[in-house]
Amino acid sequence: MSVLICSLLMLLVANLSHAQVPDSAPASVINDGPYAFYQKEQAGLDVSWVCNDQVQKQVFAKADNVTLPAPCGYPHALTIRAVTSGFPLAVKFKADKVAAFSDIHGQFDLMRKLLQANGVINQDWRWTFGKGHLVIAGDVFDRGPNTTEALWLLYELEAQAQAAGGAVHLLLGNHEAISFAGDLRYLNKKYTNVARQLNLSYLQMFDNNSVLGRWLRSKPVIIQINDMLFMHGGLHPDYQNLNMSIAQVNEQFRNSLGTSKVQLKDKGDDVLSFLYGSLGPLWYRGYFNAPKLSNTDLDQLLQQMQLRRIVVGHTTMDGVYAHYQGKIISIDSGIKGGVKGEIFFWEKGRLSKAGLDGVRVAIPDAPEKVRTE
Repeated sequence: MSVLICSLLMLLVANLSHAQVPDSAPASVINDGPYAFYQKEQAGLDVSWVCNDQVQKQVFAKADNVTLPAPCGYPHALTIRAVTSGFPLAVKFKADKVAAFSDIHGQFDLMRKLLQANGVINQDWRWTFGKGHLVIAGDVFDRGPNTTEALWLLYELEAQAQAAGGAVHLLLGNHEAISFAGDLRYLNKKYTNVARQLNLSYLQMFDNNSVLGRWLRSKPVIIQINDMLFMHGGLHPDYQNLNMSIAQVNEQFRNSLGTSKVQLKDKGDDVLSFLYGSLGPLWYRGYFNAPKLSNTDLDQLLQQMQLRRIVVGHTTMDGVYAHYQGKIISIDSGIKGGVKGEIFFWEKGRLSKAGLDGVRVAIPDAPEKVRTE
């Protein structure tokens, strides 16, 4: 009897172990890309994808007006445009309608659904916002699993919007800056695996030899549309001590992108120290968190710059909110969580916001409690 009992117990343990780790458990399979790189002297393109954990490569004999297929990763064919220097950048624009959101953080599916629900793109991911301007106020990078798809959609929409008389403005945020400087603390582990499979470092995947990397390095940090200033973090009044125009600030960032904190410290450059510091346009949170900027200082800043309001991301809340009697609009609505988010709209002076239901509502004043991550 004891032998029989022991045998039954051994069989039970074996079955339990098998149930805990079934042979049929699905493995995590990576599909990502394309990653397109310029050949020497831009003679052509070398393009790679990771499809079901296998690297696929294709070589193209020219580097512009090339259509890339979609074996996996970004699911639509892509047209690679000719490289333009774009500098000095235009920083002031006029538009009858503006849409803006920020802090996508790799949550491509939610970003796409928000754009579709609010008439910015259609079900085929094509631009339907006419002559409107779309602003993404930084932080496409890090945290989420679909950064590549988000970047390629914005790349495509930029050309489509321009053809329709509109514009897409992708602004750089602090996560673009730290990623290019080699700070990968917030990187989704998927991209560590992709880099390993492509036999590249993550920095090489978005360096100046890559199509996306070079495109991103052409982007500004601050722009003005109508009487509104857009950026990722915010503008502290000490900015005016720099005696620099918005265009000059953008040029400073362009020339220094990829500089690490240690390198910034070694340079001893007061301008760069301010721009990349806690009061600079990538990191500032003083509109929301202590020590908060006073109404008087904000009014003086807006008056001197001939602005009505400043629109920023970076500080996460659960929706789009108004602050300082509508002089500051916060648009980091928590998209990075991948569940919900909102878009800010300006149409001929009228402000509103909308979420996944596409219903426009008035922008409420912000709650007192603010999240800062």
